[in-house]
Amino acid sequence: MKRMKINTELFPKTSNPKYSKKFYRSFKFSLKVLFILLFFLSNYISSQETKDPVSQIKKWGYVNSNSFEKFPPQYISRIQRDYDIICITGLLLRGTGQLRFENELMNKITKSKISKDPEKPIIYPMVGISSVKDGITLLSSENSRLKSIESIIKFLNTYNFKGVHLDFEGLPEDYSRPYGAYLKELKTQLSAQNIHLSIAIFPPLDFSDINKDFHNPEYLSPYVDSVVLMAYDYHNPKTDPGCITGEKWADNNIEELKKFLKPEQIWLGIPSYGYEWSKSQKTARVVSSREAQLLKAGNPHQRETLGCTQITRKDGNKESIIFYSDLELREKLLKIAEKHNLIGTALWRLGLEDE
Repeated sequence: MKRMKINTELFPKTSNPKYSKKFYRSFKFSLKVLFILLFFLSNYISSQETKDPVSQIKKWGYVNSNSFEKFPPQYISRIQRDYDIICITGLLLRGTGQLRFENELMNKITKSKISKDPEKPIIYPMVGISSVKDGITLLSSENSRLKSIESIIKFLNTYNFKGVHLDFEGLPEDYSRPYGAYLKELKTQLSAQNIHLSIAIFPPLDFSDINKDFHNPEYLSPYVDSVVLMAYDYHNPKTDPGCITGEKWADNNIEELKKFLKPEQIWLGIPSYGYEWSKSQKTARVVSSREAQLLKAGNPHQRETLGCTQITRKDGNKESIIFYSDLELREKLLKIAEKHNLIGTALWRLGLEDE
């Protein structure tokens, strides 16, 4: 069989050198353009992969430890599937540094049948103070501080918790620096054992609580791994009726916190509740978003400028007005968290939300 001769030259020679040089220059230019296009295409694909906040945003859910017994098994299974962190209330510190209700909390967790073993969800116990007086005593006494830190770490190690969440509220502004010093002592020991430390803080801007400056981010942020920005109670029983939270308000407070913390250290706290203000008695009660959703069906209602839903309710001679955070508002707050590339949202609290 006769073999075919294969031309191994990439550019066959031409009889006209002029056309050969022209072809080479044209090919060289096309190659450069191709490389530039591939470079930009590669960067675009890479940016789209890292930019997808929907897949990265995490979910934190607070649970009142007394609510566990009210949760049906299917709800326990759902939150265990859907949430990355479940933070459970129940532990309190005395001024002496004593940690209270350890056994009670663990019994409630055990009875709930929520698993502590899988990577998701991670369970954080929440530690508060028994009273404002106890908080002041604790932060003012070195012995009390050291005892409380020892008690917290012993509890976490005994039950193999990977993190702890502190919620100290109501103390005067003067105790913000001592609180920062306390967090520094606690974090030093927790970091050595790879245990995560987070705290809850009030919004630093446009918030009515007289003691909001106790949560001064300048003093506290260097000594925590993450914070939950409690973007709720904008209006509350101590104020005139109005929205409990708002999109622009939350957005502004995130911007302020980003001066002190990285976005990946910030959880945006969002509410699943509201308040009902009585027009005659001028008092307010907590209303779950689930209850408010039912009341909305039979009463006049409207969407407020801040984003929440207002319901005007009349029951016989009693008149009241309800402002609450519904699913639509919570989804808008989620978009704000995504816009800022925050680590996630933190729902206060599980069991109150509407569907």
